[in-house]
Amino acid sequence: MQRSQISFLFLNVGHFLDHLFILVFATVAALRLTTEWGMSYAALVPYATPGFIAFGVFAVPAGWLADKWSREGMIAVFFIGIGISALLAGMADSPLQIAVTLTLVGMFGAIYHPVGLAMVVEGRTKTGIALAVNGIFGNMGVATAALLTGFLIDTTGWRSAYFVPGAVSILIGCFYLAFVLRGRGTAAPG
Repeated sequence: MQRSQISFLFLNVGHFLDHLFILVFATVAALRLTTEWGMSYAALVPYATPGFIAFGVFAVPAGWLADKWSREGMIAVFFIGIGISALLAGMADSPLQIAVTLTLVGMFGAIYHPVGLAMVVEGRTKTGIALAVNGIFGNMGVATAALLTGFLIDTTGWRSAYFVPGAVSILIGCFYLAFVLRGRGTAAPG
């Protein structure tokens, strides 16, 4: 597999995870937190709102940082940051804690679109197929969020719905960081 193909695969997996993480709470709240925390679904949903706002608003500083610092660095921050945020969400014991941690998920999730999509089209003269494939991965994150979350809730509890994908994202982030650093070490000078 060529380096550009591996990079594209990382970006596609990132898009999948981005959309997956944003939708985990809806299933967790519906299937478990209503009974565990004794709250109605309608009362729980507003605690996710700051995360959705952050998902949109923080795209601007994420794009700015990518332009000023490093796109590759920001994607590593995305994978590791959203993973750590998910682990923290899995440890939440109150609606306020879940709101804070989902806001962190939204902040780190905001990195993907301005940075990842720029990387998907970078250096390509024809971008349609690459964007379409990347879009499929994002939509598969949406499509599997409830299924994966429901499965994890039923088999190991609601906290694992954050712990498992969070740990996977951190691991992928570490692999991505190693991939980027290895590429910098082998790049031709000048």
